[in-house]
Amino acid sequence: MNKNIKYLLFVRFLRSIGQGLLIVDFALYLKAMGYNGFQIGLVYTFISLFGAFGSLLVGVVSDKTKRKPFLMIYTILLMIASLGMLFTVNIYIIAILSAFGSFGLGANGAAGPFSPAEQALLAENIKPDKRGVIFSLNTALGFLGMSIGSAFAMLFSFLKFKQNNLEYQLPYIVIFVFAALTLILLLKVTENYKAKVPKSSSPNPQEQSINKKENFNLLKLIGLNSINGLAIGLKGPLIAYFFAVKFGVGVKHIGFVLAITFLLSAVLSFYTGKLSLRIGIVKSVFIQRLVGLIFLILLPLAPSYILASIFYIFHQIFNRSSAGARQALTISLVRDKKRGFAVSINSASMQFPRSIGPYITGIFFDADLFALPFFMAAFLQGLYLIFYKKFFKDFNFPTE
Repeated sequence: MNKNIKYLLFVRFLRSIGQGLLIVDFALYLKAMGYNGFQIGLVYTFISLFGAFGSLLVGVVSDKTKRKPFLMIYTILLMIASLGMLFTVNIYIIAILSAFGSFGLGANGAAGPFSPAEQALLAENIKPDKRGVIFSLNTALGFLGMSIGSAFAMLFSFLKFKQNNLEYQLPYIVIFVFAALTLILLLKVTENYKAKVPKSSSPNPQEQSINKKENFNLLKLIGLNSINGLAIGLKGPLIAYFFAVKFGVGVKHIGFVLAITFLLSAVLSFYTGKLSLRIGIVKSVFIQRLVGLIFLILLPLAPSYILASIFYIFHQIFNRSSAGARQALTISLVRDKKRGFAVSINSASMQFPRSIGPYITGIFFDADLFALPFFMAAFLQGLYLIFYKKFFKDFNFPTE
């Protein structure tokens, strides 16, 4: 493992700690300021839409230029956004700052709209047969950081502050400090990627055939991600709000459950990398997400917070731990010159439908229809699994 990989993995880890804090605190902070489920859902929708449009732009441009500068820009925006959150209670300003920092989405340490550049830069340093392992390790470190961040959120809630909502503002100070550290690490990363300028305006028949095959694979990915993205949007972003409203629990209980969830997800993500070497990427994703789907169906049926949190933990660890393997497959669908574009398509095709989810879920929650979003998400994820295995069976062991 070269130094570039190590730096990028550590950047992911540090960034994920702040995201772990906000997966617990973000929606609850807005709730504490008096905003309802519908308004909070709209904020999440705006953040997701911003990320979707941004990732498309970054993916295309980074393939034609460089990847590292985009990560530097994101880190600087993250520092600005985290400081800005300390000085505003206006919902519109909060939405804009949160979009810049991808706050509240629980992105597992990913660089928000700039993720296409980050994944392409990481892939540049990894041999094809090692991508499943390294990307799963990358995911595992993200979950580990999310677990630490969620635990910090829980600890902050035990502290007694004279200033109202200070426990919800501390995460932004932590995010600013860690963002400054990641900026230093990114300066040490060496990028070797050079965009290739086409020698002629008309590609040869072989090149056309390869492009056609790659584009068809990306088209299938878009369709699948649209289904998966809507499912994630329905069940994911407002989970802390769901626990707080339905079961009357606060940060202490929610932070503990999420910390355990992300810690176990980190362990299973690392195992997924090894599993993908044994049975292949597609099979490992299918098996784990099928188990996760069962617990998603059980979650809204739970009569108590303890049982609901157990179902949530098992759903999440089996569902999330396949993220690294799925990223490795996306990277392997295309050649190096289109990797930023492939990752941006992967991200945007999930983010656009995902952005609708919190808006719908917020309306259902305000109407006390707590189970319906989860059942809708379960149906969609069932469809996703069936077609994922069918469409990408030939990429079980991806090659260059």
